[in-house]
Amino acid sequence: MSDANSKENFEENFDRIYKEASPNFDEHVNIAFVGKVSTGKSSLLNAILGRTREDPIAAVGAKSGVTTKVNAYKLDEQVLICDCPGLNDIRKENGEETNRFLNSIDLGIFVVTGSSDSAQKSNFDDLRNASKKAIVVINKIDEWDDLEESAYKVVVDQWKKYLDVDQIFGTCTKGFDPQFKKGAAMDLRGVAEVRDEIFIFLRRHKKDILLARHLRNKNEYAIKLIAAALVAVAGEAFIPGSAAYITATQLAAITSLHYVYKGKALDKSAALALLPSFVGESLGTNIFLWAKSFLPPTGVVDIAAAFVAVTITFAMLAAVKWMLENQYELDKKDSLKGAFNEFKEKFKKNLKDIDITDLKNPKFVFDFLLRILNSK
Repeated sequence: MSDANSKENFEENFDRIYKEASPNFDEHVNIAFVGKVSTGKSSLLNAILGRTREDPIAAVGAKSGVTTKVNAYKLDEQVLICDCPGLNDIRKENGEETNRFLNSIDLGIFVVTGSSDSAQKSNFDDLRNASKKAIVVINKIDEWDDLEESAYKVVVDQWKKYLDVDQIFGTCTKGFDPQFKKGAAMDLRGVAEVRDEIFIFLRRHKKDILLARHLRNKNEYAIKLIAAALVAVAGEAFIPGSAAYITATQLAAITSLHYVYKGKALDKSAALALLPSFVGESLGTNIFLWAKSFLPPTGVVDIAAAFVAVTITFAMLAAVKWMLENQYELDKKDSLKGAFNEFKEKFKKNLKDIDITDLKNPKFVFDFLLRILNSK
């Protein structure tokens, strides 16, 4: 096949794969936190987004039952979170935006506390019927700290029975109240599990990134994003025409990282313009030339080529992450190239005893990256 035909096929495959791999930045995320007053819904929302007592998204009051009506938190034009005792409270407002919200709830989070209450079944069923997915959270589990473990288990089992669910998350979100003693440590438990469940669901619909940009600490999400790209590349290296797949995965991850840290998508041409920074050559925006000069050639399927692709991908994405979280603009080519070379060497030093099958295991790769990226 001629070089011209190869380039044409490459670019055709790349455009298709890039579109499939890229999030839809024009989507919307609607989440409803529903439960009786004083169940700690506002504190749970703050905890999920990683907020502090001094920097809450949802106000937490000192007196019982602060949220007695609908509190809508419009994080941006695409993310809306409603905190209310029940969906009927939203229906009563009868506004255009609230009606749109009711017709497109992605995730319902039903928050309860204390002993099981069968009277809440209808309220939960309403939320479950109106949402694409609904989960149940028992908040304030510190109430059982001084009791036998069996006491908490009995309550959880009763809630499962009354609400007709198989899984319930237990959380403690103590410490968001502004009147909490300043020197007292916050007690946060079970929040990570709830956050993971939310993002697993949103990821299936390619919407997770829209909420992720509102996380106060974006480090873990960004590392998961890089880990997912490495797992993809480790498999793509063995596909005929792998360079198109690998490059599309790399650029989709770069645009996603930019959105997480900057709140706006980096368009494809801007992402392509970064490639020369990683090779020190004048490639311009010719992506085919990038793939031929720097990635394993199309058709090469040995393990060494896969490790090269994974190493390059890690160094690229780690450098982009470092630049963005340290408030550097990506057009600072010297800084970007320096970070790329540093992360590439760091990755190579940690590859001892790593098998290609390990690099296809998402949990292994995430834990591996945590060690590398969080080490001094």
